[in-house]
Amino acid sequence: MRIAFLADIHGNLPAFEATLRDVETQAPDAAFFVGDQINRCPWNNEVMDLVMDLGWPAIQGNHELVAAVINTPDNWWPFTERHRFPILWWTQEHLRPEYLPVIRSLPESMHIVVEGAPPIFLVHGVPGNPHIGFYPAVSDEEVRTWLTDVTEPIVICGHTHRPLDRRVDDWRIINAGSVGLPYNGDARAQYVLLDLINGPDGQAWQPSFRQVAYDHSISPQAYRTSGLCEAGGPMAELNLRTLMTGDPWTSDFGVWMRRQPRETADDMWRALESYLQH
Repeated sequence: MRIAFLADIHGNLPAFEATLRDVETQAPDAAFFVGDQINRCPWNNEVMDLVMDLGWPAIQGNHELVAAVINTPDNWWPFTERHRFPILWWTQEHLRPEYLPVIRSLPESMHIVVEGAPPIFLVHGVPGNPHIGFYPAVSDEEVRTWLTDVTEPIVICGHTHRPLDRRVDDWRIINAGSVGLPYNGDARAQYVLLDLINGPDGQAWQPSFRQVAYDHSISPQAYRTSGLCEAGGPMAELNLRTLMTGDPWTSDFGVWMRRQPRETADDMWRALESYLQH
Protein backbone atom coordinates (compact mmCIF):
# COMPACT_ATOMS: atom_id res chain seq x y z
CA MET A 1 0.00 0.00 0.00
CA ARG A 2 1.33 3.42 -0.97
CA ILE A 3 -0.21 6.85 -0.29
CA ALA A 4 0.93 10.22 -1.66
CA PHE A 5 0.46 13.47 0.26
CA LEU A 6 0.75 16.85 -1.48
CA ALA A 7 0.81 20.00 0.65
CA ASP A 8 1.10 23.74 0.09
CA ILE A 9 0.74 23.98 -3.67
CA HIS A 10 -0.15 27.67 -3.30
CA GLY A 11 -1.42 28.07 -6.85
CA ASN A 12 1.91 27.09 -8.43
CA LEU A 13 0.76 25.26 -11.57
CA PRO A 14 4.18 24.37 -13.08
CA ALA A 15 5.29 22.82 -9.78
CA PHE A 16 1.97 21.01 -9.40
CA GLU A 17 2.03 19.58 -12.91
CA ALA A 18 5.59 18.33 -12.48
CA THR A 19 4.66 16.77 -9.14
CA LEU A 20 1.68 14.99 -10.67
CA ARG A 21 3.92 13.51 -13.36
CA ASP A 22 6.26 12.23 -10.65
CA VAL A 23 3.34 10.90 -8.58
CA GLU A 24 2.19 8.94 -11.63
CA THR A 25 5.58 7.22 -11.87
CA GLN A 26 5.32 6.20 -8.20
CA ALA A 27 1.87 4.63 -8.70
CA PRO A 28 0.31 5.29 -5.27
CA ASP A 29 -2.90 3.52 -4.30
CA ALA A 30 -4.33 6.78 -2.95
CA ALA A 31 -3.42 10.46 -2.71
CA PHE A 32 -4.46 13.38 -0.51
CA PHE A 33 -4.11 17.18 -0.54
CA VAL A 34 -2.89 18.61 2.77
CA GLY A 35 -4.23 22.18 2.41
CA ASP A 36 -3.14 25.53 0.97
CA GLN A 37 -3.88 24.45 -2.57
CA ILE A 38 -4.31 28.15 -3.47
CA ASN A 39 -2.86 31.65 -2.98
CA ARG A 40 0.55 33.30 -3.44
CA CYS A 41 1.11 32.15 -7.06
CA PRO A 42 -0.82 33.24 -10.20
CA TRP A 43 -2.46 29.97 -11.28
CA ASN A 44 -5.12 29.40 -8.60
CA ASN A 45 -7.96 28.52 -11.00
CA GLU A 46 -5.78 26.20 -13.06
CA VAL A 47 -4.61 24.41 -9.89
CA MET A 48 -8.21 24.08 -8.69
CA ASP A 49 -9.21 22.71 -12.10
CA LEU A 50 -6.70 19.90 -11.66
CA VAL A 51 -7.62 19.32 -8.02
CA MET A 52 -11.26 18.90 -8.98
CA ASP A 53 -10.46 16.69 -11.98
CA LEU A 54 -8.31 14.40 -9.84
CA GLY A 55 -10.96 14.10 -7.14
CA TRP A 56 -8.44 13.28 -4.43
CA PRO A 57 -9.60 14.01 -0.86
CA ALA A 58 -8.44 17.40 0.40
CA ILE A 59 -8.42 19.37 3.62
CA GLN A 60 -8.47 23.11 4.22
CA GLY A 61 -5.32 25.10 4.88
CA ASN A 62 -5.14 28.53 6.45
CA HIS A 63 -5.11 30.15 2.98
CA GLU A 64 -8.39 28.48 1.98
CA LEU A 65 -9.83 29.40 5.37
CA VAL A 66 -9.06 33.11 4.95
CA ALA A 67 -9.76 33.36 1.21
CA ALA A 68 -13.17 31.82 1.86
CA VAL A 69 -14.26 34.71 4.11
CA ILE A 70 -12.69 37.74 2.42
CA ASN A 71 -15.40 40.04 1.09
CA THR A 72 -17.92 38.47 3.48
CA PRO A 73 -19.20 39.56 6.93
CA ASP A 74 -17.31 36.61 8.43
CA ASN A 75 -13.87 38.09 7.71
CA TRP A 76 -11.82 39.05 10.75
CA TRP A 77 -8.94 41.37 11.57
CA PRO A 78 -6.19 41.63 10.41
CA PHE A 79 -7.36 40.09 7.12
CA THR A 80 -9.91 42.89 6.77
CA GLU A 81 -6.96 45.19 6.04
CA ARG A 82 -6.51 44.72 2.33
CA HIS A 83 -3.26 46.68 2.16
CA ARG A 84 -1.67 44.17 4.52
CA PHE A 85 -2.91 41.07 2.66
CA PRO A 86 -3.30 42.17 -0.97
CA ILE A 87 -2.54 38.74 -2.45
CA LEU A 88 -5.25 37.00 -0.45
CA TRP A 89 -7.73 39.64 -1.63
CA TRP A 90 -6.50 39.30 -5.23
CA THR A 91 -6.82 35.51 -5.06
CA GLN A 92 -10.36 35.66 -3.67
CA GLU A 93 -11.47 38.15 -6.31
CA HIS A 94 -9.90 36.18 -9.20
CA LEU A 95 -10.95 32.72 -8.06
CA ARG A 96 -13.83 31.51 -10.19
CA PRO A 97 -17.14 31.69 -8.27
CA GLU A 98 -17.69 27.93 -8.35
CA TYR A 99 -14.53 27.36 -6.33
CA LEU A 100 -15.49 29.55 -3.37
CA PRO A 101 -18.05 27.02 -2.03
CA VAL A 102 -15.49 24.27 -2.60
CA ILE A 103 -12.80 25.84 -0.41
CA ARG A 104 -15.39 26.78 2.22
CA SER A 105 -16.59 23.18 2.49
CA LEU A 106 -13.17 21.53 2.92
CA PRO A 107 -12.71 19.79 6.29
CA GLU A 108 -10.02 21.05 8.64
CA SER A 109 -8.72 17.52 9.26
CA MET A 110 -9.26 13.94 8.17
CA HIS A 111 -8.93 10.44 9.62
CA ILE A 112 -7.43 7.87 7.23
CA VAL A 113 -7.96 4.21 8.01
CA VAL A 114 -6.34 1.41 6.01
CA GLU A 115 -7.14 -2.13 7.12
CA GLY A 116 -4.24 -3.67 9.00
CA ALA A 117 -2.24 -0.42 9.05
CA PRO A 118 -1.64 2.23 11.72
CA PRO A 119 -4.35 4.92 11.32
CA ILE A 120 -3.38 8.35 10.03
CA PHE A 121 -4.50 11.82 11.17
CA LEU A 122 -4.32 14.43 8.40
CA VAL A 123 -4.14 18.12 9.37
CA HIS A 124 -2.72 21.23 7.74
CA GLY A 125 -1.12 22.99 10.72
CA VAL A 126 -1.81 21.64 14.19
CA PRO A 127 -5.17 20.31 15.44
CA GLY A 128 -7.57 23.20 15.78
CA ASN A 129 -5.23 25.83 14.32
CA PRO A 130 -4.08 25.86 10.67
CA HIS A 131 -2.04 29.03 11.24
CA ILE A 132 0.76 27.34 13.21
CA GLY A 133 2.77 24.23 12.49
CA PHE A 134 5.06 21.52 13.81
CA TYR A 135 8.48 23.18 13.59
CA PRO A 136 11.57 21.27 14.73
CA ALA A 137 12.22 23.87 17.45
CA VAL A 138 8.81 23.32 19.07
CA SER A 139 9.25 21.48 22.35
CA ASP A 140 7.99 17.95 22.91
CA GLU A 141 5.80 19.33 25.69
CA GLU A 142 4.01 21.71 23.32
CA VAL A 143 3.60 18.96 20.72
CA ARG A 144 1.96 16.79 23.38
CA THR A 145 -0.44 19.63 24.16
CA TRP A 146 -1.42 19.97 20.50
CA LEU A 147 -1.91 16.22 20.06
CA THR A 148 -3.80 15.54 23.30
CA ASP A 149 -6.95 14.44 21.49
CA VAL A 150 -5.22 12.69 18.56
CA THR A 151 -5.35 8.92 18.89
CA GLU A 152 -3.75 8.09 15.55
CA PRO A 153 0.01 7.30 15.77
CA ILE A 154 0.75 8.88 12.37
CA VAL A 155 0.20 12.62 11.88
CA ILE A 156 0.59 14.02 8.35
CA CYS A 157 0.78 17.80 8.16
CA GLY A 158 1.93 20.77 6.09
CA HIS A 159 1.98 24.56 6.63
CA THR A 160 5.67 25.00 7.49
CA HIS A 161 6.82 24.28 3.90
CA ARG A 162 9.61 22.13 5.33
CA PRO A 163 9.80 18.31 5.24
CA LEU A 164 9.82 16.75 8.70
CA ASP A 165 9.92 13.28 10.22
CA ARG A 166 9.73 13.54 14.00
CA ARG A 167 8.76 11.19 16.81
CA VAL A 168 7.21 12.38 20.07
CA ASP A 169 6.08 9.61 22.41
CA ASP A 170 3.84 7.30 20.35
CA TRP A 171 3.28 9.85 17.56
CA ARG A 172 5.21 10.06 14.34
CA ILE A 173 4.78 13.52 12.78
CA ILE A 174 5.49 13.75 9.04
CA ASN A 175 5.43 17.03 7.14
CA ALA A 176 5.05 16.58 3.41
CA GLY A 177 7.02 19.71 2.51
CA SER A 178 5.69 22.16 -0.06
CA VAL A 179 4.88 21.53 -3.70
CA GLY A 180 4.71 25.20 -4.66
CA LEU A 181 6.82 27.27 -2.25
CA PRO A 182 9.42 25.26 -0.31
CA TYR A 183 11.14 27.02 2.59
CA ASN A 184 14.07 24.62 3.06
CA GLY A 185 16.45 26.14 0.51
CA ASP A 186 15.49 23.62 -2.19
CA ALA A 187 13.39 25.25 -4.94
CA ARG A 188 12.21 21.91 -6.34
CA ALA A 189 8.61 20.79 -5.75
CA GLN A 190 8.39 18.49 -2.73
CA TYR A 191 5.91 15.92 -1.43
CA VAL A 192 5.91 12.67 0.54
CA LEU A 193 4.96 9.04 -0.03
CA LEU A 194 3.97 6.63 2.71
CA ASP A 195 4.63 2.94 2.09
CA LEU A 196 3.14 0.23 4.27
CA ILE A 197 5.96 -2.11 5.31
CA ASN A 198 6.48 -5.03 7.67
CA GLY A 199 8.15 -3.59 10.76
CA PRO A 200 9.49 -5.32 13.89
CA ASP A 201 6.17 -4.65 15.65
CA GLY A 202 3.90 -5.35 12.69
CA GLN A 203 2.73 -3.18 9.82
CA ALA A 204 4.23 0.32 9.76
CA TRP A 205 4.24 3.39 7.52
CA GLN A 206 7.58 4.42 6.04
CA PRO A 207 7.90 7.92 4.50
CA SER A 208 9.84 8.71 1.33
CA PHE A 209 10.40 12.40 0.64
CA ARG A 210 10.35 13.33 -3.04
CA GLN A 211 11.92 16.34 -4.76
CA VAL A 212 10.82 17.19 -8.30
CA ALA A 213 12.66 19.56 -10.61
CA TYR A 214 10.54 21.82 -12.82
CA ASP A 215 10.91 24.86 -15.06
CA HIS A 216 10.86 28.04 -12.96
CA SER A 217 11.56 30.34 -15.90
CA ILE A 218 7.95 31.16 -16.77
CA SER A 219 7.05 32.24 -13.25
CA PRO A 220 8.36 35.85 -13.20
CA GLN A 221 6.45 36.73 -16.37
CA ALA A 222 3.31 35.00 -15.13
CA TYR A 223 3.38 37.02 -11.91
CA ARG A 224 3.45 40.19 -13.97
CA THR A 225 1.04 39.40 -16.82
CA SER A 226 -1.57 38.01 -14.40
CA GLY A 227 -1.68 41.29 -12.49
CA LEU A 228 -0.49 39.61 -9.31
CA CYS A 229 2.67 41.70 -9.03
CA GLU A 230 0.76 44.93 -9.51
CA ALA A 231 -1.90 43.95 -6.98
CA GLY A 232 0.40 42.27 -4.48
CA GLY A 233 3.25 44.76 -4.55
CA PRO A 234 6.13 43.85 -2.22
CA MET A 235 4.41 40.67 -0.98
CA ALA A 236 4.18 39.35 -4.54
CA GLU A 237 7.87 40.11 -5.06
CA LEU A 238 8.75 38.18 -1.90
CA ASN A 239 6.61 35.22 -2.93
CA LEU A 240 8.27 35.14 -6.33
CA ARG A 241 11.68 35.30 -4.68
CA THR A 242 10.69 32.34 -2.48
CA LEU A 243 9.44 30.37 -5.49
CA MET A 244 12.69 30.92 -7.37
CA THR A 245 15.07 30.17 -4.48
CA GLY A 246 13.29 27.89 -2.02
CA ASP A 247 14.17 30.30 0.79
CA PRO A 248 11.49 31.57 3.23
CA TRP A 249 11.45 35.24 2.27
CA THR A 250 7.69 35.63 2.72
CA SER A 251 7.57 33.85 6.06
CA ASP A 252 10.60 35.65 7.44
CA PHE A 253 9.17 39.03 6.40
CA GLY A 254 5.93 38.16 8.20
CA VAL A 255 7.84 37.34 11.40
CA TRP A 256 9.78 40.62 11.09
CA MET A 257 6.57 42.58 10.53
CA ARG A 258 5.04 41.23 13.76
CA ARG A 259 7.86 42.94 15.67
CA GLN A 260 7.26 46.33 14.01
CA PRO A 261 4.84 49.10 15.01
CA ARG A 262 1.38 48.62 13.54
CA GLU A 263 1.71 51.71 11.32
CA THR A 264 4.63 50.05 9.49
CA ALA A 265 2.03 48.18 7.43
CA ASP A 266 0.65 51.47 6.08
CA ASP A 267 3.50 51.61 3.53
CA MET A 268 4.46 48.08 2.56
CA TRP A 269 7.09 49.12 0.02
CA ARG A 270 8.89 51.11 2.71
CA ALA A 271 8.44 48.19 5.10
CA LEU A 272 10.02 45.85 2.55
CA GLU A 273 12.97 48.24 2.06
CA SER A 274 13.54 48.37 5.83
CA TYR A 275 13.27 44.59 6.09
CA LEU A 276 15.80 43.98 3.31
CA GLN A 277 18.21 46.44 4.94
CA HIS A 278 17.71 44.64 8.24
